[in-house]
Formats: sequence, structure tokens, C-alpha cells
Amino acid sequence: MNKVVSMLIMCLLFASCYEDNSTALYPQSTYAGSSTCDTTNVSFSKIIQPLLLQNCALAGCHASSSPTGGYRLDNYNGVRSIVLSGRILGAINHQTGYATMPKDAAKLNACQIGEITSWIDQGAKNN
Repeated sequence: MNKVVSMLIMCLLFASCYEDNSTALYPQSTYAGSSTCDTTNVSFSKIIQPLLLQNCALAGCHASSSPTGGYRLDNYNGVRSIVLSGRILGAINHQTGYATMPKDAAKLNACQIGEITSWIDQGAKNN
């Protein structure tokens, strides 16, 4: 009898996962429209710089003394120069006429693009 009860419990445990969805499984999702994608007060030091360091300011790309395209994205002044040129949004949105960035990698997700856009719209402050 113990074996039957154990089997029933195991079946119930496995069946309980049937109705799970991505929102319930991954509540920390950072895609546009999710509750964790906050584009209202985007900080350079907390959001933009880490995002660019992870995706753009890599060795052989937009870092070091000879960055690709002349755009250095490992510091605020370098980021500000590409913002002022108007090229960053075209590149990360993969628009025609712009080199798509990050090069040879997946496009940034909608939340990341939204954060960069919002930061620029808020004045691209060094905050």
C-alpha cells in the first residue's frame, strides 16, 4: 500500500507543473512589458554602462585605445560621443544604413533597447 501512495504522490507532483507559464517560471524577465523592465529612471552607472560593457565594450570591439569605428564604449565620454552622433539607436535597432550591433551577436532585447532609448531621451546624463 505504501508503494501505491508513493506513486500517486509522484504523479501528482509531476502533473502539478502542467499549467506553468513563462511569467510564473521566470518572474525576473527583463523584456519590455514585464514588470521588471523599468525605463523611467535609467542610470548610466547602474544600467547603461554594465549593459554596454557586457555587449559592446569588449576586446576587439568598442574598447581599448583603438576601438572599432572610433567609438569607445567603456567610459561615459565615449558613449556620449556616439549618442551625440545619433548612430547608437540605428545600430542597436538594426536599422537600414547602420552597422548592426552588437556585431556577430543577437540583437539586444526590447527592454535593453528601451533602457538605452529612455536614457538618451532623459538627456544621456552621467548618473
